[in-house]
Amino acid sequence: MQLAEDYTRSQGATTLGLSVFGFNHAARGLNESLGYEVTSVKMRKALQGPSLPGFIRAGD
Repeated sequence: MQLAEDYTRSQGATTLGLSVFGFNHAARGLNESLGYEVTSVKMRKALQGPSLPGFIRAGD
């Protein structure tokens, strides 16, 4: 991580972002211990049942 930060800084960037799955508690803990902070949370819901008229379900 330090190499990535050093390289990013050497290219003139002032921030470095990471994408981590919410369920990956080990990675989240590591990144937080290195000073990274949560800036975004995404949520989703799997939909079951028939689709609305005019819409096609994935896999149909």
